[in-house]
Amino acid sequence: MQVHQKISSGAQFFALCSLLLITLLVSILTSAQASAQEQLDNIDTYIDGTIEAQMILEDIPAVTVSVVKDGKLIFSKGYGLADIEEQEPVNAETSLFRIGSTSKLFTWTAVMQLHEKGQLDLNADVNQYLDFKIPATYEQPITLRHILSHTAGFEDGGLGYLIHYFPDKGPELADAMEMYIPTRVNPPGEVSSYSNYATALAGLIVQNVSGIPFNQYVEENIFAPLNMKYASFNEPLSDSMDEHMVKGYTRELGKFAEQPFEMINAFGPAGGASASADAMAKFMIAHLNNGEFNGNRILEEETAERMHSLLFTADERLSGGMAHGFYITDYNGHRIIGHGGDTMQFHTDLAIEKDQNIGIFVSYMSTVSNAARNNFVKQIYDHYFPQPLEQLSPPSDFSERADKYAGSYTFWRRNVSSIEKALGIMGGSIDVVPTEENTLMVGGLNDTRQFVEVDDNLFRQVDGTEKITFVSRSGDGIDTMYFESYPFMGMERTPTFETGLFKLLLPTFILLLFLQVVISWFYQRKHYKTLPSANRSLVYSALWMSLSHLVAVILLVGIVLGYQDALYSGIPFILKAALVLPIIAVLLTLFSIYTYVQRIKAGEASTLSQIYYGVVLLAGVYMAFYYYYWNILGWNYY
Repeated sequence: MQVHQKISSGAQFFALCSLLLITLLVSILTSAQASAQEQLDNIDTYIDGTIEAQMILEDIPAVTVSVVKDGKLIFSKGYGLADIEEQEPVNAETSLFRIGSTSKLFTWTAVMQLHEKGQLDLNADVNQYLDFKIPATYEQPITLRHILSHTAGFEDGGLGYLIHYFPDKGPELADAMEMYIPTRVNPPGEVSSYSNYATALAGLIVQNVSGIPFNQYVEENIFAPLNMKYASFNEPLSDSMDEHMVKGYTRELGKFAEQPFEMINAFGPAGGASASADAMAKFMIAHLNNGEFNGNRILEEETAERMHSLLFTADERLSGGMAHGFYITDYNGHRIIGHGGDTMQFHTDLAIEKDQNIGIFVSYMSTVSNAARNNFVKQIYDHYFPQPLEQLSPPSDFSERADKYAGSYTFWRRNVSSIEKALGIMGGSIDVVPTEENTLMVGGLNDTRQFVEVDDNLFRQVDGTEKITFVSRSGDGIDTMYFESYPFMGMERTPTFETGLFKLLLPTFILLLFLQVVISWFYQRKHYKTLPSANRSLVYSALWMSLSHLVAVILLVGIVLGYQDALYSGIPFILKAALVLPIIAVLLTLFSIYTYVQRIKAGEASTLSQIYYGVVLLAGVYMAFYYYYWNILGWNYY
């Protein structure tokens, strides 16, 4: 009896201790949850302050935001004016913003829906779903897996046809995909390089396989089940939707001037959607719930989980990578899947964190920059979920291997086959320079930052969380670079002729030389008239050659700077006409070479004069090659 009582007392004591421990754990968890919930309850105050400051500092007329948590819309609000003339405020429920490439998430969702039904094989050659053929540049065919991860290997393109402002012009999706097939510059699966064309091609595949137009497919299979009343891929919008469209503005003569509606219909699946913040909240909830919203499913749970899983990464040590269409980033240790989007007038971001069941959507009407969009989600995570930054010490022996990383890197996302390549002349590269502090200084993307080695070919920002990795694709030294926050934008070592020396410094020197030739003629024209025939012919041919090169370059640069982004809506006649000038300059260069040879035969020049005009003619030959290399020689529009 006494033994039984002792056992009972012991059991009661153990049970009491267990109960106290469980109570303590529940209390801690409840307190943490309450604290987190309290933070989210106050998110309206934080977002109000952030957006209002951004609107003032960056001259932004209109913004919309929605935040979801645990399957509910916990915050949505519009800021500024949807129509300045009518003084109509932005409404988060009904005001439509152009969401640019965030539209791609609907295209990827549609692809996964058809894959789920067994109608699309992600590993099949995409040509089997098309009425035309993607050229077999490489042995490996392009698949939807490559397109979903931006590893199809296409060059970038869009000059003259990506965005326009004419409702009744521009090819339809199927015609555009066949008309504007980009050059394949990498074997599929090797390098991640963002491609609007590849995404639009996926939209065409959805259209071909489903048997209904892409816009209709998304309306019936995504928008309708999610009750996304204020969302559309139609361009132009229907009258009933157009009355809810936020107008685009840019400052002209010191005031906001209304801009026309941007048409992306030829590449619609890559960026043509218009949507309200509340509509996008429903889409975020559906993906957070692995395909379900209010009892309606757009994806089965297994399919959604696969869609959100990693498909491509340049380095498994990076937190960033490509899921099946979503890109994966890391904010303070939190895994985020999402997608940004830009048009000329709107800048958008969507971010989903499944671990905490949070989704954030923001869209800005701004023609100034996309800086606000780039920072918004990161600012929220820095405020509510800060993470202490681990301090790193550079390896003392890093200088022994630093040089293998040094150099200039250029994004693979660029054009190589058309005149659009020439825009890269003014485009910046990423410069990697070793420092005396045993770090790498990296500049050219945003502000210059220093990175410290944390593992083999892996670096972390000294005063931040950004990581970069270097890869040797060829096996013969470092040739590729990735930023963790840009998993869809691999970089290669800049080709020699595209480095600053050859694309800017040397041409600048040459143009100054040509200018000297022209100026010297004004001072010595009387003397030149007295020269022997062969000498005089060379002087005048060199003069006209120099003048033609100067006029060609100045006029082309002026046109590009004058039109800027408008060039993506069409090639203006003035540019077409100006492209005659490089041809004339090349012909005059050839004629100058002829006159130079004739003068040598005549023996009428001094050695110094021969050297001088020899240098001038070499400069002309260099510029002829320069035009050819950058696709300026001729009319290489598409």
